[in-house]
Amino acid sequence: MNELGLDALESLAEGSRILASGIEESAFHVALDWARAELAQRGPVRLLAPDDLDGLGLCVTITFMGSSAAVAEQLPTGDEPLRAVRALERMLGRRAEAVVGLNTAAENALLSVVTAATCGLPLADGDGCGRVLPLLEQTVFTLGGVSAAPLAVTTASGDVVAVESARDRVEDLLRPMILAAGGWAVVAGYAMNGPALARHIVPHTVSRAAAAGMLSGPRRHAPWQPKRLCRGTISALEHADDAPRRPASGSLPSRPTSVVVTENEGLRRRFRLEAHNEVLLALADGAVAAAAPDQILMLTGDGHVMDVDRAAVGARVDVVVLRAAPAWQTPEGHSLARTGGPTAALDPAQEDSW
Repeated sequence: MNELGLDALESLAEGSRILASGIEESAFHVALDWARAELAQRGPVRLLAPDDLDGLGLCVTITFMGSSAAVAEQLPTGDEPLRAVRALERMLGRRAEAVVGLNTAAENALLSVVTAATCGLPLADGDGCGRVLPLLEQTVFTLGGVSAAPLAVTTASGDVVAVESARDRVEDLLRPMILAAGGWAVVAGYAMNGPALARHIVPHTVSRAAAAGMLSGPRRHAPWQPKRLCRGTISALEHADDAPRRPASGSLPSRPTSVVVTENEGLRRRFRLEAHNEVLLALADGAVAAAAPDQILMLTGDGHVMDVDRAAVGARVDVVVLRAAPAWQTPEGHSLARTGGPTAALDPAQEDSW
């Protein structure tokens, strides 16, 4: 696939739901309608394979940040991505030549299409995670030594905020700002040139999601080659007593939750899923069966991902594991995916790659 038009958008939208365990349906449809409108007006977006990135200059990473529910409550004006990219261009004194999504899940996958169409730029077929993680710094770009900042933040209220910061302070700075701005924003950052992006990108995630979206039921997960841990029934739920809070440095923005799934067949094991915003650890009768950075999902009978916050006692689920990209399969990758840090120091040569 070398371009993404309206037909491919529908497949991408369906496939992008596979990696997202907490879809807010109203926000998802806002983003989908937005992407449809941009492609209908401006035509297909060119999709660049990783091998086609080497000759490019500035490439910009785009993402939503904040609450998905807030996107439906405070609707986009439509120019947030363009304003974010233009602000980052002004900071760097260079024009962008391509867009890449931070991840290819739900609203974020659609936002990358909107941004490419609105800015008249190609979209890289890949992203900065290969899965979903809650913190802005939890990316393979960080593992490769590319800093999220400088970055530009735009809001539906018309705010444009430029941020230059050490990378381990970006999350702490942005979350209070986004809360004050209405709960969500568009962020353009992780600026790098084409060769750097080609080295670090998790490849083909856009085309893979689009291909998955053309499949039905549990077959939608086939492109990720999932491993099933168990088929069972949710038998218990445990939530931490403390309410959700803004994260301190290195913490995750949700309350701890445990889901106990009792196996319906075979050894009748009890699987305990430990979650902070997503499932980070799966224990089978007390033994580790899977852990982040691999993605652990609970699937309903029709193959849809069950959000941890919507899990209910008595629900029947398959617990499956999707193998994370190779960049995550290192001590540094494990640390970053599970806790938000620490990671290796920036390579000064790569820090200047943009």
